[in-house]
Amino acid sequence: MAALDWTIVATFLALILGLGFWYSRRASQSVEHFFVGGRGIPWWLAGTAILTGSFASDTPLHTTRVIREQGLGGAWFYWGGIIGGVFVALVFSRLWRRTRVVTDNEFIELRYTGRPAAWLRGGMAVFKTVMLEVITMAWITVGMTKIVKVIMDLPDTVAVPGFGSMPSDILVVTALLTFAATFCMASGFYGVIATDLLEFGMAMTGAVVLGVVAFHHVGGFEGLSAGLARTHLGKHSLDLFPQVSAEGFSVLAIGVYLGVQWWAHQYVDGSGHRAQRFLAAKDERNAIASGLWSLAVQYIIRSWPWYVTALASLILYPVVADNEMVYPKMVVDLLPIGLKGVMVASFMSAFMGTMESHYNLTASYVVNDVYKRFVAKNRSGHHYVRASRVATLSIALLAGIVSLLFSSVLDAFRFKMELMAGLGLIYVLRWFWWRINAVTELVALVGTIVCAFSLNWLPWTSGGGANGSALRLLLVVVITGVLSLAAAFTTRPEPTEHLVEFYRRVRPPGWWGPIAREVGGKLPSGFGITTIGHLVSALLFVFGCMIGLGKLILGEPALGAGMFTVGVFFGVIAIRGVLRSKSEAELAGE
Repeated sequence: MAALDWTIVATFLALILGLGFWYSRRASQSVEHFFVGGRGIPWWLAGTAILTGSFASDTPLHTTRVIREQGLGGAWFYWGGIIGGVFVALVFSRLWRRTRVVTDNEFIELRYTGRPAAWLRGGMAVFKTVMLEVITMAWITVGMTKIVKVIMDLPDTVAVPGFGSMPSDILVVTALLTFAATFCMASGFYGVIATDLLEFGMAMTGAVVLGVVAFHHVGGFEGLSAGLARTHLGKHSLDLFPQVSAEGFSVLAIGVYLGVQWWAHQYVDGSGHRAQRFLAAKDERNAIASGLWSLAVQYIIRSWPWYVTALASLILYPVVADNEMVYPKMVVDLLPIGLKGVMVASFMSAFMGTMESHYNLTASYVVNDVYKRFVAKNRSGHHYVRASRVATLSIALLAGIVSLLFSSVLDAFRFKMELMAGLGLIYVLRWFWWRINAVTELVALVGTIVCAFSLNWLPWTSGGGANGSALRLLLVVVITGVLSLAAAFTTRPEPTEHLVEFYRRVRPPGWWGPIAREVGGKLPSGFGITTIGHLVSALLFVFGCMIGLGKLILGEPALGAGMFTVGVFFGVIAIRGVLRSKSEAELAGE
């Protein structure tokens, strides 16, 4: 890193921090302004914010590891999410926007009632904060710490005047989280959204620059193809589908990736930071468009620079001790002065964009779902905003401590997937089936936690890399699903009057017959047979354009152009469906 590189990084960070303080006054108006931006965010900004929230600095690290270990077919570990992402964009985005809640935990008391609902809301808020969001922020910090240590060539310990020798991990984590937390405490959701465009643009620029340089360094497609043939993956490096082998994926793992993993998780209905963006959107159309925009950019554009870089790394670094350290090492080895600074700024962009999102979301859980709901009721808006800032700082501290306990980004990622796999089925059914109640969801929550920890502890189900993780995930889904459905059928449903109120506000499709009869007939939901066509069109759009672009990059222009053209055709159909969707006011008038 030369002086020019540091100047680029410092200028970018100063700009980000300045924007945070610029939006401080607007964010201070109320909890709704601090956490959902006053519900006036346009689709392109909300969609980019969804992207930035998942564009963490750790993502290229674990993506590189997956591609280096499994070849291009290993990307199905991520591509399975396209199916669920389409449902979230075209269905759940509309439903979330209709709830008009502040957090996805507040939705619990909109859907359920009584003491079980209150306990579930508070318990879920605490659980998501401590076990999910903090773990997520911890592995993101682990990824960024690895990047900083490689780029700055830091040893394991550093001499600090007045403190003696200290682990470099602690120093890096402290610096990173102090900066990110300071920004988020000042800006709230407005600042997060406003800087997301800048951060995403910078992060995307860095990924493309490194991908192009790496591709050129190995000799373009001819050099890449020839070089990959000599690696341990051989001719299968560029296969689009996973290879079944003793060293690679089992049939079970592939089946879980394609048939289970995309819906067996806590974000299957758009919960978390995506729901926060949908709730902040101007209206339903903007919510739908934001989901489709983020999905398209994420899979069609964002990921290919990482895949190309990871494939090139197999040629440049055939054997390394830690596959997750290869990506930042390529920055150090391949990029010249100036571009190296741009790349480091892009890493900081990805890190800041994601951490800001998680800080703000987690603080909303602590303040809106625990502090305001159970501890300090009926206080002023300014009081809750101050509490939100304290919560942000506390969460940053906790995430920093937990990050020091992790060594692998991918392993932490897999464990989180197993931990929440049992909630996926219930999170879908609670929107579409009136019979799901608070007890059902409580059973699902306890069941998935107990199963995940037990299976990781038992000798015959622990370990095993991707295949072992797939087995555990499947077992968690089956066991928790049986227990949850048994609870649904053997306990009382929510009170009819409460379900009627929920049905009138959200107008969900599905099995709501008894409740619809209470309101005098089925209310128009805005979903129908055309929705299925839009879902299929969106799937063909994303898969066609994504694989088509990959074929173009990797030397099959005719096939790539054909698939990309087909994808664009279906994309136009999906977009027209969004534009023709009826607004909440139009549905209410039918």
